[in-house]
This record gives sequence, structure tokens and C-alpha cells, in this order.
Amino acid sequence: MANPHAQRGFTLLEALVVLMITAMVAVVLVQGFGLLLGTRTAVQDKLVAVNEAVLEQSLFLEPLRGVVPDYPERPHVFVGEPERLHGITVRPLQARTGTPVPFTLTISYDPKTNRTSLTYQEENTPPLVVGGWAGNKGAFAYKDLTGDWLEAWPPKNSTDAPQTPWLIRLEKGSGFPTNMVASVGGTHRRALRFRDTPFGPETPMP
Repeated sequence: MANPHAQRGFTLLEALVVLMITAMVAVVLVQGFGLLLGTRTAVQDKLVAVNEAVLEQSLFLEPLRGVVPDYPERPHVFVGEPERLHGITVRPLQARTGTPVPFTLTISYDPKTNRTSLTYQEENTPPLVVGGWAGNKGAFAYKDLTGDWLEAWPPKNSTDAPQTPWLIRLEKGSGFPTNMVASVGGTHRRALRFRDTPFGPETPMP
């Protein structure tokens, strides 16, 4: 007569079923974990790319937003060309904000690496690369309050144009974003000095 209190063990079939179920759950978990890791990596890469683009855009736009005109006889009157611009900004990247600082932005291409660089430099400071993209394409463009985009500033054959443009655009050959536009926030004409009026220069008494 069998002992009613004897412990009954697993049969081979039951053990195989448990192992199969465990293996299937493990496969599902591993696949889900791999998908989660892949998604996490893709999101991180996109966040890094966005952060780099935002940083590059801020480094480019900040000094241009603070561009101010200079007096005509001084050497830092704003001049814009397709691959170079020079002027004064009150929102420099290296000096104290609010201080008028002469600066230059230059687009240069390196054929060895097939990359174009955007270099920022303040007066008496080493150059600082603030952006770059693949290929040999890139140019500045300038715009008044009205009218078309121009390749150079001041406009040719114009005697009444403000010293600084209202908008400055950087056209990139690749990368994100491909175009960046800065709105010059300061005054576009230098304040009139007394010495610039007909009454300013002192005339010797006869």
C-alpha cells in the first residue's frame, strides 16, 4: 500500500514544459531589453546632435545680435562679405557682455578634410572655431529691413543704407540647421555727434 504522505516529484515532461516556458520568457525579455537599449541609444544620439546644433547656433547668433555701428573714421565700421564679416558687438563670446568689442567671423574650407569651418575672433584674442560642416559650401548674406538678400554689406551704389544690416544669414552646405539667421537688435545708425554737424568744428576767429 502506497504511503499517502510520500512527496511526489516532477515528471520529465513537466520539467521540459517549465524549461520551455522559462526559455520563451527569457527570449522575450532579452528582445525587449535589446529594443529598449537600442531606443535609448538612438534618443541619446539625437539629443547630443540637437544639443550640438543648439550650441553652434547660439555661438553664431549671439555676437551678431549685438552688432552696433562704429563712427565712420574708426576701423571697425561693419563690413560684410560672402566669407567674412567684421564689426563691433556688445554681446561678445569671450569679453564681458555690454562691452563694445571688435570681432570677425570667417568661413574657411580645408580640402584635406573636406570640411568648412566657422571661426570667431575678438580683437587681441586667439581664434575660436564655433562651427563646422562637411563640404565646400557656405556663405554669409545680408538684408535690410526691406529688399532682397545681398552678398555684401554695405550695399553697392547705396548712399543711404544703414551701417549695419537688419538680418545676417549663414548658409551652410550641410548639417542641421542648414541656414541660420540673426536679427541685429541694436541701432543701425551711429548716433549723431555734435562734431559731425555743421556747427561742430571750431572755426578760427578772423
